[in-house]
Amino acid sequence: MAIKKRKVQGIWSSRWTFLAAATGLVVSLGDFWAVPQAISANGGAAYLLAYLLCLLFVVLPVAVAEVRVAVRARANPVHAVDQLAHFAGASRHWSLVTQVAAVAGLLLAANLGVVAAWLLAYVPIMATGVLEAASLDMAANEFQALLDNPASSQYWHRLFLGAVVVLSAISVVKGMALVLRIVLPVLFLAMLGLLYYSSELGDYNAALTGMFSYRPAEFSWWALLSAMKHAFYTLAIGTGALMAYGAYFPSGRSVSRQLAFLALLDTTVMLLGGLVIVALVNDQHIQAGRGLALMFISLPYTFGNLVFGDIAGTAFFIMVGILVITSVVALLEPTVAYLVERWAVPRGLSAVLTGMVAWLMGDLAMVSLNADSPLQFYSRTLLEWSDIIVGSVLLPLCALCFTLFAAWRVPGPVHGVRDHWLEKAFFWLWQTMLRYIAPPALLVVLVAGLYQRLLM
Repeated sequence: MAIKKRKVQGIWSSRWTFLAAATGLVVSLGDFWAVPQAISANGGAAYLLAYLLCLLFVVLPVAVAEVRVAVRARANPVHAVDQLAHFAGASRHWSLVTQVAAVAGLLLAANLGVVAAWLLAYVPIMATGVLEAASLDMAANEFQALLDNPASSQYWHRLFLGAVVVLSAISVVKGMALVLRIVLPVLFLAMLGLLYYSSELGDYNAALTGMFSYRPAEFSWWALLSAMKHAFYTLAIGTGALMAYGAYFPSGRSVSRQLAFLALLDTTVMLLGGLVIVALVNDQHIQAGRGLALMFISLPYTFGNLVFGDIAGTAFFIMVGILVITSVVALLEPTVAYLVERWAVPRGLSAVLTGMVAWLMGDLAMVSLNADSPLQFYSRTLLEWSDIIVGSVLLPLCALCFTLFAAWRVPGPVHGVRDHWLEKAFFWLWQTMLRYIAPPALLVVLVAGLYQRLLM
């Protein structure tokens, strides 16, 4: 039985275009505000080694399966899984996994949109020198003032989503690809500039020691779980976004090779960004926060107290803001592609409708941040609950279920296994990791993540 293919919206012009688009997806906030700090606090190279092993043996095999399934079906994630389930004689209810994944990607995009609004709001704050020679309390008060001013946050939120909708409305393989091929090299040069800046004005030796010295005494079982969790989020598996981009992957190219290079590129950006942040913050002799506290209090305070900090801080927030835009465009792609292919909705209208949903959810999340908001439940804001549901439940659950489908229900020929003995050996190794290593590891990420977020 042949696989029934729907109309394909296009094919990436080359494997490098796919790599640029996928880089725009995977390089995002976690590379700057989470992983480097976890490395420094949990054994340096010991943590980094655990992170890389989890990336290699758990995350990469699942990512390869996602793209191979998408390439075979040449359709949005929902239809790709549905068609392959029908082809393999499996239950077509497996497509529910990618339907939930698309919803998870949409929720994640809404959450990132809220943070992106704050990132954009900080561009004029840094550029005008508001925090020049500021104290740590002044930096904290500036962020609190932004949170207490929903009108300002909503303005930047709408501006951000407007840019996302415009990019999403353009044909992905034409407009978006052209934008990324221009923007990403510029962003990489900006990263190198910030790296030089941090090496001259920051505590670079402390950053190198913190991130690359081998300190096994500081590495614990909880650190291993943390490394597994951060590795899981690296390639955006479980969101359907990589599958959506994989549907446009050029024929005759090695999927596994491209994704391995993607993982290497993301890790490189994470380590370079980590060196910049750790070196600059350590030089100020403050206790650096994590997540929002690091991004909107520690770093603005640091830039405000450095020579040319206004220029470096402005460049940093612009760079991270653009990376979040490209990530959100990719996260919306499964839904946009589904509307185009299933209901024949024009791409521009699909992007607008999807963007409006993300805007509504983001605005509700912002409203929930007010102290007297009715959108707070059990002492947590709507933004926090959304983050828990998406990050700790839906993403690992969807990744686990898809892994079981790809490993046990999709026949080998669908994955492109060939007759050469070496290719058969690599396929056996990949399938073994997909069947016996990835599922239990993803189950641990699911259970441990829920335990940490709700009970600890």
